[in-house]
Amino acid sequence: MHVKEIIQPEVRETFFYGKIISWKFNDSIVHIKARNKYCYRITLIFESGDQADYQKGRFNTKAEAVKAKETAIAQLHNGEFSPYDYTAREFFDYWLYYYMVDVKDISYNTFVSYRNIIYNYFLKVIGKKYLQDLKSEDFVKTLDTIKSPDVLRLAYGVLSGSFKYAQSNGYVFSNLVDSAISLHKTKRRGSRKDYAKEQKKAFRKKVNELTNVYSVEQISTLLYTCKNEEPTIFMAMLLAVTTGLRISETIAIKYQNIDFLNNKIYIESQLGRTITNDGVPGQSLLTQEKRTKTHNSVREVPIADFVVDEIILQRRHYEELKELLGEEFHDLGYLICQDNGLPWNRSFKDDAYKRVVDKCGFKFVQWRKLRTTYATVLAQYNVSMKAISSSLGHYSTDFTKEVYVKSKRKVIDLASMIKPFADEILYASEDSKSMEMPDVTNYYRI
Repeated sequence: MHVKEIIQPEVRETFFYGKIISWKFNDSIVHIKARNKYCYRITLIFESGDQADYQKGRFNTKAEAVKAKETAIAQLHNGEFSPYDYTAREFFDYWLYYYMVDVKDISYNTFVSYRNIIYNYFLKVIGKKYLQDLKSEDFVKTLDTIKSPDVLRLAYGVLSGSFKYAQSNGYVFSNLVDSAISLHKTKRRGSRKDYAKEQKKAFRKKVNELTNVYSVEQISTLLYTCKNEEPTIFMAMLLAVTTGLRISETIAIKYQNIDFLNNKIYIESQLGRTITNDGVPGQSLLTQEKRTKTHNSVREVPIADFVVDEIILQRRHYEELKELLGEEFHDLGYLICQDNGLPWNRSFKDDAYKRVVDKCGFKFVQWRKLRTTYATVLAQYNVSMKAISSSLGHYSTDFTKEVYVKSKRKVIDLASMIKPFADEILYASEDSKSMEMPDVTNYYRI
């Protein structure tokens, strides 16, 4: 096992009862003679079918107990009654490991991000406090411990989402998190002068991000350098800049997913670590086949003729390795794989990619931004935003346009730029035939 196994902590059984669906009160207020106190009793029926007897007591007078009973009746009718009081640690353990993992089926990377925020920040401040006792200042104090703006943005989402769930399931009567987040944001802004400085800084960062993509000329140089200097990652880079695939999708492609006649790749899965650590026995936990990131990520992506030719050359190399290694070769059918046929994990390209960028003398742009480069170049070439969004596996064109189309550089004739590259660089071998560059405007139109 290459990585530490995820072990779900034990949580109280009552978390799994679900919401209260019916109840029955004891006919009268009960007097506890030993303590000289009054209480009321309820029998609760939950969604799971479990039944529990609940008692609320320590009232000094019968009138106080009657009033509390009437309040409980109103809360039950409004779905606001919480029979159990949990600490923040108990709640977060259940919410993360049993709801987000088992029910929402979040990815392993998302799980790690959430877990780090919860255990490194939230629980250190409010872990021992009961949910019903938490106040707005408790949340603000918790958020104050986070200095990184990126971590803080994610923390806002985790805190808001988790307590909305807590409220909807009756673990808290009222949700103070959203107001606490607003208060914390206001507090961070400080004076108008400080706020103006932050806004100016944020604007400059956004402007810098707009140019955080490669041009067509730079793509050509990167691919040329990669093919000659770092051939191991060449196919992955070629697919990144010509199809916009995520690296986890790229390493999951098998030859059976490629339609050579219609120039398409069918994206049906990705490789990575699963929360449950299931998958192919003996294979790295980081290269387990799992479902795509979203429902929209299951898609077909068009590929150019010269990319198909490169895939054919890759297949030829695959067969040579298979014949050479014999029984030691794992014939799993992966397009991008190690020499023994086993798949790579997503980090296999990191060091080689940095060397390629350094060799070219370019500003380093993260690999995931190659998807942004792909979208930006096609948008500059007036390719349909719907086609770009569909190819990237996005749920809406607005999201693609807002997040992935980053700059308005001078439009470059993509076909004329890539054609010489495809003919002179990719097909340098004597037995390679010259390929015609497809008309990308028709190629991507839907």
